[in-house]
This record gives sequence, C-alpha cells and structure tokens, in this order.
Amino acid sequence: MHGFPKEVRSWIYNFFNIEHSVAYLKIDAQLCIVAKGGNIKHYGLSSLCIGKPVAEQLAFMEGLLPCPELPFHMAMVELPSGRVADLHLFADNGCVWLLFLDATAERDNRQRLQQKAYEMTLLQERERQLNEKLHSTNEALRESQEGLSREYQRAESLLLNILPASIAERLKADEQIADSHAEVSVLFADIVGFTERARSVGAETTLAILNYFFKAADLLSERYGCEKIKTIGDCVMVVAGLPVARSDHAEALAHYALELREAVKRERFAGQPLRLRIGIHSGPIVAGVIGKRRFAYDLWGETVNLAARIQTSAEPDEIRISDATHKLLGPDFACDPLAETELRGTGRVRMWRLPA
Repeated sequence: MHGFPKEVRSWIYNFFNIEHSVAYLKIDAQLCIVAKGGNIKHYGLSSLCIGKPVAEQLAFMEGLLPCPELPFHMAMVELPSGRVADLHLFADNGCVWLLFLDATAERDNRQRLQQKAYEMTLLQERERQLNEKLHSTNEALRESQEGLSREYQRAESLLLNILPASIAERLKADEQIADSHAEVSVLFADIVGFTERARSVGAETTLAILNYFFKAADLLSERYGCEKIKTIGDCVMVVAGLPVARSDHAEALAHYALELREAVKRERFAGQPLRLRIGIHSGPIVAGVIGKRRFAYDLWGETVNLAARIQTSAEPDEIRISDATHKLLGPDFACDPLAETELRGTGRVRMWRLPA
C-alpha cells in the first residue's frame, strides 16, 4: 500500500477495517489504466487491461474523467457484474485513483425496504378500500335497519288502528281470534240527513265532515276506554267491555254518547249543525278477526243487531238505549221512558231516552 497516495491508503485502511470489499484502479493523464488491484474479481473487473483507455472497458466512465474537481464520489453505480459500488476518485500527480467500495448489500437492503414500503402501501390502500367498503356496507345496513324499523313501526301503527292492542298481539302470535263476551255495550251513531246533504256539497267537504266525525269518535274512544270497531258509510260502531271486561261498560258508553253528540254540534254540514242518531244496547256478543289479507275485528250477535235497530229508530239528536242498558246505568242517569216500539226483525222493544 506504500505506492498509494496517503489519502488513498487511509481510505483503503478504513474500508478494510469496516469489512468493505475494495478494488482500485490507477488511471493516467491519457485516461488509460496503469494499475489495478484489490478485490477486483469481486466486482468482475479482473478482465480490465493495463495500458488501455478505461472508458473502452467501463462504459459508465465515459465522460467522467478527467474530473474537474477531485476527490469525487459517485454513489450506487451499477457494475457490469451486476454488483453495486460506491466510487471514490482521488488525484495523484496527474493520475487518478478510482476506488470501488461494495454497496451491493446496501442496494439490496434498500430494495427490500422499498419493496416492503411498496407492499405496505398496497396493504394500506387495500385496508383503506376495505374500510371504505365496510363503512359503506355498515351505512347501507344501518339505513336498511332504520328503514325496516320505520316500516315495522308503520305496520304496528296501522295494525293498532285496525285492532285493539291485545287482539293485535294475539294475532301476531298466530292465534285464532274468536271470543265470547257475556256482557258488553254496543253503540251505533250516524249523521242525520247525510246522504241528502252530501249531494249539495263537493266530495272534499263531504270527506272533511266524515273525517271530523270519525276523529272525534276515535278521541273519545281513547278517553273512555272504548273500542271503535268500524265505520259503515257515515255510521260508527263502538263497544265498551272488550277485549278486557269491565263492569261499568254501559256507563262508559253512555258518557261517550253524550260527549260525541256535543262534539259534532260544533261543526256545520251544508249550512246546518251536524246531528246524530245514537242507539245503545247491552248484552252478550261474539268477537273475532275475520279475513286473511284484509282482516277485520268485528262483533256478531243479537246484541249488535238490536243496537243497530235502536239507532235507526232514534230521532235526530236523540240517544236511545235499550231496557237492558238502562238497568245497568242505575240512578246516576235520569233517563226518559219511551213507549214500546216495534223494531224490524225484533218485535216490540222497550227503550229509554238518554237526556243531555
């Protein structure tokens, strides 16, 4: 190593100490190789010929020499052997010393890191896409669940508009609904002169009047614990005492009838106040759900038929009750007796008038 410039010897010594594989070339002013040594086989440089231009033997050196400024460093140079080296060039009395320091391991490590970084980027991108898809799926699922919940609540609301709550629960449990009730009170109420007055007003006004009447019937049903069973044209049918039995069913329906009569008087139809005919009878009935797609909760029996007959016999603004209902009301309701009346399909019936 005594032939090397001091700076070159120092470099080679340091690189050997840190276990670098070193090769070197000495290049004269004519850019020909005048000396070579070190681990030149490691780099595939053993075929380089002394005395011939370096650029003809190492293409990557073309135009590099003479360097304007020395020392000079070229990092990570690909050699013909496929290895990678850091090149260091030093000046020495018109010659240039060129040191090859092995950087293959560093290159390979860098490539591994780049590959890992690339793979990590792919994984992160895949994770992002999966998270987006999961978020989208969760959002769609949440919206679907909310939609199902809204539809369920809507279906529940519609069901409770058609059926009493306890009947609806039994129906959802796939139970057949057919019940006998020993003692209930049934009311029928219709609008006096509805058909004639409906001819003189438009459909919009007619529907508004019916809506007002039936809404009032609904609100009073909730207040007195009665059940509005159905509407038939301009007539409403209400029952007290089912689906849960109660001893005061006749009193509840009597209060209901009085308030319903007063409620509709506040509305006018074809220029006249609304007036009702109301009939009430008490007794046993059969109740159940009929139909499959358009099911309905309805009542049957002589009690229902007689309540309807009593209602049709009533005068405008009159609430007529049967003798059976009058006996259940007791002294709290001062009723006016009516003469026995012949009712179609029933015979002579004793009735009472429920005053205001």
